[in-house]
Amino acid sequence: MTYKEIASKLNISASSLSIVINHKPGVSQATRERVIAQLKEMNLGHLLKDKSTPASQSLCFIIYKRDGKILDLHPFFLLLMENIENRARTFGYSVLLCTVDKRRPIEPQIAYINELQAQGAILFGTEMDNDDILYFKELDLPFVILDNDFTRLDLDTVSINNQMGTYQAVEYLAEKGHKRIGYLKSKIRISSFKERHQGYEQALAHFHLGFLPEDIWTVGYTEEESYRDISRLLNASALSLPSAFVCDDDTIALGAMRAFKEQGYQIPGQLSVIGFNDRPACELADPPLTSVSVSKLTWATETVDALIRLMESKKNPPAEIRSKKIRIGTKLIIRSSVWDLPETDA
Repeated sequence: MTYKEIASKLNISASSLSIVINHKPGVSQATRERVIAQLKEMNLGHLLKDKSTPASQSLCFIIYKRDGKILDLHPFFLLLMENIENRARTFGYSVLLCTVDKRRPIEPQIAYINELQAQGAILFGTEMDNDDILYFKELDLPFVILDNDFTRLDLDTVSINNQMGTYQAVEYLAEKGHKRIGYLKSKIRISSFKERHQGYEQALAHFHLGFLPEDIWTVGYTEEESYRDISRLLNASALSLPSAFVCDDDTIALGAMRAFKEQGYQIPGQLSVIGFNDRPACELADPPLTSVSVSKLTWATETVDALIRLMESKKNPPAEIRSKKIRIGTKLIIRSSVWDLPETDA
C-alpha cells in the first residue's frame, strides 16, 4: 500500500501522513495521536520512524503550483515520488511531501517548510517561471529544481532534454517519408512546452522540411480541450492537413486522435500522431500512441544525487561553487500511431 493510499484511508493528506510518520511539527496533537493509533490498528506501526532519528535526516519534495492548470489536472510528479523516496532512502533520508501554491499567501508556506528542519529540498518547477523562483530566497536549505532548467539563472536543475525529444519525433517521421509535419501546441506555455516546440522547429530545419505557420495549431492542454478545439477547427473550414503531427503532450495527442477519427480521418492510415511523456494511457489508446519517453527512475536518481552533492558542497564549500544543470535524455516509444507514408503522398 502506498503512502497516498494509506493517507486516503486515514482521511488526511500524504504530506500530513509524512509529518506524523517522521515526528515532524505541522499537525495538531489530536491529529497526530489519531493517526498513530489508526496506523497501529492497521498493523502499520512499523512505518513510524524512531524518534531518535535526527530531524535533519529528511528531504522535502516541494510541489509548486502557479495556477494548477498542469499539476491539478495531471499530477505526474506522483510517478516520480516512489523512485525519489527509494533513492533518498539509500542515503539515509526520508522524504516529506509539501505544496507551495501561489494562489495562497506564499510566506507562511515557506515558513512552514523551514520549520520542518529538513536538510535539503527538491523543488518541482513545472509551473514555475523566473519570477516565481524569487519566493524561494527565504528557503533555509539547499535545493535542486526538477523539471525546469532556468537556463539563465545560477541554479542547480535536473530536467528533460525536451528539444531532443521532439527532434527524435520529427526524425522518425522523416524516416517514414513525411515531409509536411505539423505541431499541436498547448495554450499553456510552460518552459518544457516552449523547449519542445523549439526542438520541432530545429528538426524541420535540419532535415530540410518545410515550415508552414498554418501547420502550428494552438489547442487546449487537456484531452477534452484538445478534442474540442481541433473539432472546431476541422468544422470551421476545409483545411489542408499535414501528414503528421507532433504534440506538446500526450493529453493533446489523445484528444487530437479522437477528433480526427470522428471527422473520418484514419490514424495512422491518413494522419500520423506522436505524443510526449509516454503516459500509461498511450498503450490503451486506439491506436496505441507513439510517444517520447523519459526514464522516471533515471530522472529521480539524478535529482536526488544532485541534491546530495549540493548538500555536501555546502558543508565543505570549494573555492568556487558553480551550479550544475543536468538534462535527462529521451527515447521514442514506437507504437501504432505512425505509418510509412507512400512516396506519392509525401
